[in-house]
Amino acid sequence: MGKYQPPEKIGLVLGDFLSERGYLNVCKEYDVIAKWNDIVGEKLFSVTKCDRVDNGILYVKVTSAPWRQEIAFLKQEILSRIMKEVGCTTIKEIVFC
Repeated sequence: MGKYQPPEKIGLVLGDFLSERGYLNVCKEYDVIAKWNDIVGEKLFSVTKCDRVDNGILYVKVTSAPWRQEIAFLKQEILSRIMKEVGCTTIKEIVFC
């Protein structure tokens, strides 16, 4: 008889399954949209709407041109926070529109 192995945790099994099929990146991209408030904070959240991710580009709607200009200066910081908060490595660019 073989050596007893405890069952694997469902989260690990599911993570492996999603990763093997390439779905884990898609899930993390949706996490960015879902956690946008946590990523940018309440003030920027109130003037932006995280719209979609397409081919590594995150599209964010901004309520006004002055805010769009202001938030453009924070692009690299936001990309860093996306990586830190969500662990998403597929988003390489942000377009504010």
